[in-house]
Formats: sequence, structure tokens, C-alpha cells
Amino acid sequence: MINIYDYETLSTDLRTAPVVNIAAMSIDEDHFLSDTPYAYMDIVDQAKEMKFDVKDQVENYGRVINKDTLDWWKKQGPDALKQLAPSPDDHSIEDLPGFLRGVLSSGDLVYTRGNSFDPVLTTSIFDMLGQHEPYKFWVVRDTRSFLEGIAVGHGLSVKNSFIPKGVPEGAFIAHNPSHDIAMDVYRMQSLLRGVYFNEPI
Repeated sequence: MINIYDYETLSTDLRTAPVVNIAAMSIDEDHFLSDTPYAYMDIVDQAKEMKFDVKDQVENYGRVINKDTLDWWKKQGPDALKQLAPSPDDHSIEDLPGFLRGVLSSGDLVYTRGNSFDPVLTTSIFDMLGQHEPYKFWVVRDTRSFLEGIAVGHGLSVKNSFIPKGVPEGAFIAHNPSHDIAMDVYRMQSLLRGVYFNEPI
């Protein structure tokens, strides 16, 4: 099994960024090169998501909304923007440690979409809450390096906007954390199958 998670936030300052939501999953990478690879929406359906009370984070935990980040969100379209709407089901940020420990498979590799943001934010929040991080530092990996590493020497172009074949048109919702991690898992699978089996990517 491998793990992957992704945050959406209202700041890029990792010391104080309020968390809008998080998605995480533990997924069986043995399927990537099997006769039963994942369909994109099957991966999306495996994602677990938790949304957080931003107002509570600002008022009680010293987290700070960044105006530029908020303005950026306003340009991302209705599907992305609706994540910011407060809900009576929003969780306290204190529920984050239990969520990650409950979803991530202990001892397995933990992927994020870059080593310089999500893992650092996790450290910041867990320190704020007086908690130990939910994994050891040596299991942390990032999907961008994984994807670019496969692409090197194979003539493949891997950009953040890269959507492999097999994703239904309109199915991917950018800046939705469940879709973002599902897309990176699907990219991993597609690139591996392209290299090993010469399948179209």
C-alpha cells in the first residue's frame, strides 16, 4: 500500500495557513501494473475527505487568511470555490491528527504533491496541537518527483496540467483535494503502464 494526501488552504504561509479541507487515501499500488488497473473515478471514490472550520482556526488558533490567496480562490470557478463555504459539518482542526492516523496505512510510503508544502504544513499544525506527526520523516515522498523521474529519458511531457488518457471529459475537478490526489495516483499508474506496456498516456 502507499498513502497520499493533499490540503487546500487560505494562505501559503505554512506557519499560519488556515486549512480549508484535506483528502487522503491508502491505495494498493500493485494494481498499477496488473490486469485490473484503476479507473480514474474508482480512485476518486477511495479518497477520504475532511473539511475544517476556518473561522475557528482564525479566532482560536492564530491562523491567518491571506488576501492574495483568497483572491486566487475567487478565480478558480464554482466547483473549487464552493469548498470555502462554511458548513455546520465543518470540523475543528483538532480532528486532523485522528483523521490522518485513521486513513494512512502505518509504515508505508506517504506521498504528497510536493515536499515543500503539505508535509511542512502538517508539521506546523501538529506542533501547534502538541501532537507527534502521523508518520516517520523517512517515508515521505512527493508525486511530482516520481512523475518527472519516470518521464526522464522516455520523451514524456509531464506538467501539472497533464491529464492522462482514460479520464472522462469533465470528471477532474482541479483544486478539489480528492480529485488532486486521485489524479496524481492515476498519473503514476498511467506513466508506469506507458513505460512497461507501451500503453498510450
